[in-house]
Amino acid sequence: MAACRSSHVLKLYSSVSRLHQPLLSHARTAIYSTNYQEPTVRKKDLEEPLPDSDPRRFQPIKAAFIEQTSSVYYDETVQKFIRQMMKSGNRARVQQIMDNTLENLKRIQVEKYHKTNDLEEKKSIECNPLTIFHTAVRNCEPILILTKVQRGGVMYQVPIPCKDSYKRYKAMRWLIDSCRDKERKMPMEQKLARELLDAYRGEGRSIRKKQDLHRQCEANKAYSHYRW
Repeated sequence: MAACRSSHVLKLYSSVSRLHQPLLSHARTAIYSTNYQEPTVRKKDLEEPLPDSDPRRFQPIKAAFIEQTSSVYYDETVQKFIRQMMKSGNRARVQQIMDNTLENLKRIQVEKYHKTNDLEEKKSIECNPLTIFHTAVRNCEPILILTKVQRGGVMYQVPIPCKDSYKRYKAMRWLIDSCRDKERKMPMEQKLARELLDAYRGEGRSIRKKQDLHRQCEANKAYSHYRW
């Protein structure tokens, strides 16, 4: 009985003590209102004087992500891609995979550049891995998507224009999911490098997924008036 009473008292004390403790949350996970402005990261933007009408003079600014720096090597799209590819919070592992992927892209293109003897073909070979990455993501971005709309007890797949933020999200998700196929027995950085090169040339699984989505939107264009 004494042991039961002591455990009950301890539980009661811990619950009361938690009530009086301040609620702590990470600055980035807090819900910001619309008055908060995005942080400025680039050095060029930081060096420029703020005009009198700039809202950053009189409105609060959000806290920057831990990976946001003013380094010349910082790329916002690459960081978004890393956050989408991350699993179980293992950011260091995903960052290493992305670095190896960009290195593989560089190796493949430089090797191709030195093997060819045609000057015109050499000029057309892109050796910058970041340019290949951005072009591949842009080639995978869909123009239309399907959304569910219910009319008269029937659910219709209605094509609607895709927002810019969702375009980029969908393109990155297709690239990542295409590389996680277990049929390809090779490391993730090699599969991702090949998929990015295929998407850069307008080929590959991610491009086919975008084309299939556009075909579905074309087939359902008769239901487009249901979006209003």
